[in-house]
Amino acid sequence: MDEELIRNYRRWIEAEDGDRLEDADAAFRAVFSTTAAQPAASPDFAARTMEAVAAAAAGDARRARRLRGMLLPVAAGGIAALAYFGAGLAGSAFSVLIVGSLDLLVGLVVSVATTLAAGADVWTVMSSLGRAAATLLTNPAVTATILAIQGIALAALLALRHLLGSDGESFR
Repeated sequence: MDEELIRNYRRWIEAEDGDRLEDADAAFRAVFSTTAAQPAASPDFAARTMEAVAAAAAGDARRARRLRGMLLPVAAGGIAALAYFGAGLAGSAFSVLIVGSLDLLVGLVVSVATTLAAGADVWTVMSSLGRAAATLLTNPAVTATILAIQGIALAALLALRHLLGSDGESFR
C-alpha cells in the first residue's frame, strides 16, 4: 500500500507541476483515499499511552524524592566538612589581617612620632610618602596587580559602553 501511495503522490505532484488540473485533482483524490483508508489506532491505545505516561511520571517523582532525600544529608555533610576544614584558613586569614593592621598602625605612629620629634616640615613628610610609594611600586607583585586592575577597569568600561550603546547626542 505504501508503494501505491508513493506512486499516487508522484503522479499528483507531476500533474500539479505540469498545470494539468484535472489529472492533479484525480491524483490528489487517490492519495487522500489511500491515506484515509489507513486503519485508525486501536481504542485502547490512548488508555495504554496514558497509563505509560502516568507510570513514567510516578517513576520520575520517586527518583526526585529519593534524590532530595540523599541530597540533604550529603549537603549537610559537605557544609560541615567545609566549616571544619575552612575554619583554620579563615582564622589564619583573620589573624594575618589583624596583625598586619596593627603592624601598619604601630609603624605609622612611630614614623609620625620620630618625624615630629626631628622637627620635620611638610616637604620631609612628602618625600617620605614618595619614597614609600616608590618602594611599593617597585615591587613586581604590586605593579602587576595595579596593571591587572586597570585592565579589568578598562574592560568593564568598554563592556558598559557596548551594553548601553552610544548615542550620537551624548557626544555633543
